[in-house]
Amino acid sequence: MILVTFGFFHFIFTFSCKIWEIKLTKMRKYIFYLFSALFLSACKDSSEDVVELTYPLVITIKNIHSDLPVTKSASVFNSVDSLLNNPGVLHYLVFDATGKFVHQKKQLKGDQAFGQISDELKIGQYTVVMLSSTGDITMGTTITTLAPTKVLSTATSGDIFYKKLSVNITAQGVSESVLLDRVIGCVQARILDKIADNITKIELQVENETPYLNINTGDVETANKEARSVSANVNASNRNSFTLGLLIMNNQVPITANLNFFDASNKVITTKKIPGIINIRGKTVSVEGRLSEFMSAGFTIGYNDTWSSDSTIVYF
Repeated sequence: MILVTFGFFHFIFTFSCKIWEIKLTKMRKYIFYLFSALFLSACKDSSEDVVELTYPLVITIKNIHSDLPVTKSASVFNSVDSLLNNPGVLHYLVFDATGKFVHQKKQLKGDQAFGQISDELKIGQYTVVMLSSTGDITMGTTITTLAPTKVLSTATSGDIFYKKLSVNITAQGVSESVLLDRVIGCVQARILDKIADNITKIELQVENETPYLNINTGDVETANKEARSVSANVNASNRNSFTLGLLIMNNQVPITANLNFFDASNKVITTKKIPGIINIRGKTVSVEGRLSEFMSAGFTIGYNDTWSSDSTIVYF
C-alpha cells in the first residue's frame, strides 16, 4: 500500500483499486455460476444416461384356438344356427405393483401371433389382465389404476373370457401358459310343443343384465342394470322345435325374463314372465315349457354344465 501525499493523486489511485476490486468480485461470481451450471449439466447428463433394462414376458393362451369350449359367435342364436367360432379379439393390460396402469395391447384373430403375448418389462411385480370375446368389448372407464377399471359388455360382445394373474419379472424373463375363464352364461327358451300358426315371432327378454365387469375382482357390478333381448321369426323349420338364447354376464342377481309372442302385425299376443333364473358362468340355463300349458303349469328351468342338453330340472 502507497502512502498518499497529494489529495488529487490519492483520489485517483484509490478509485482505480476499487474498480479492479469490483471487477474481480464480479468475475468470481461469474466463475462460480459457470462451474455450478457445468456441474448441474454433468449431473443431468449422467442421470439421463441411466437406462433400466427390460426383460421378456411371454404369455401363451392355451384355449383360445381349437381347444376352447364351443362358443357362441354372437348374443343371438337358436337351434338352427351354425355360427359357432372362436374369440376374435384379445385385450392384454399390465399394472405395476401399486396398481398403476403400465400399458396395453390388442390382438385380432387375423394376427399371426394371435393368442401369444410378447412383452418387455422392468424387474418387478405386475398384475396382468386378459380379456377375449367372440364379438367386441370396450373399456367402461379410463384406465389409470387397476381397482376401478371395468370392461363393458354390449349386446354384440358375444362369448367373453377373462383371466387375471400376478407376474414377477426377473432377469431370466418369464414364460407363462394360461387358460381363460368364461364369464358368460347362456339363458335360453325352449318351446316343447308345436307353436300355433298365428304366432310369427318370439322374443326372449332379460330385464336385468349387468353389463360391467370389474377386471380386478372378476365380478359384475350390480349397481348398473339394463335390458337385453333377442327375437326370432317362427317358420316351418322351427315351429315344432323352437330354441332361442341370450348370452348374459349377470351371475349375481336372479334374472327376470319375459317371453313375448307376436302375430303377423307385430302385435303382442301374450307374454310370460319368468322370475328367479340363476345365471351360471359357462352353463346353459334352459327355460322350457309347452305353449298349450304354460298359463297353468308354468315353465321349468334346467341347468347343465355345457352349452348342450339339460341334466337337471328345477321347478319354480
